Amino acid sequence: MRKIKRFKIPSRQREILRKLLRELPLLRRAGFASEAEVTAFILAIFKLLDPGVVYEFNQDAHWELDAESIIHKEMFSACAVTLGGQIEPFLQTLTNEDRKTAAMIVLLEFLRSAVTFVADLVKEQAQKEEFDTLDLQFVYLPPFGAAVAPKLLREAVRLENTLALKALPIILDKLSADKIDLSLPESGLLSPRLTAVFLVPWQKARKKGKK
Repeated sequence: MRKIKRFKIPSRQREILRKLLRELPLLRRAGFASEAEVTAFILAIFKLLDPGVVYEFNQDAHWELDAESIIHKEMFSACAVTLGGQIEPFLQTLTNEDRKTAAMIVLLEFLRSAVTFVADLVKEQAQKEEFDTLDLQFVYLPPFGAAVAPKLLREAVRLENTLALKALPIILDKLSADKIDLSLPESGLLSPRLTAVFLVPWQKARKKGKK
């Protein structure tokens, strides 16, 4: 079953502020003079977010890439999650590269929150069916540039690049990702830019007491 959602994520204002304050030289070069200015910057970005997700459970590898290969040999949910289309115009207004890097740090934190939210939804669905979910396998993540990405994204397991390039348009088509305004231009970079596409493998839950 395909599921399409618009959802809210928490601002995590204090947590993200603490992370940015570890990058004091960057903040100074970006022109921030106080913590209050940094906080206002985080909240301004938060107000631009319009998160959306489409995800679908696939069983027994029905999604073929071509005659010889498949995306995954077992059960998985495929997910595409975006922070929405207002981010790119905002980034284009930032002429100071260090301020743009600071914005990307904030946005990647929000993307992590969105990915975690969706992964939790899939896990809840799997548990109802007496399955466990395994580590996420990313098909697409936006370029980080100079930004320090959160651990979930920085150390993410990714599909091998050739396979990911084949899989991405097929997954987007199967998910009807245009329902949340996702498109894949010839550049190969998803639009909206702040988007993640990933697989969540399922496995049958072990019964308690069994190894």
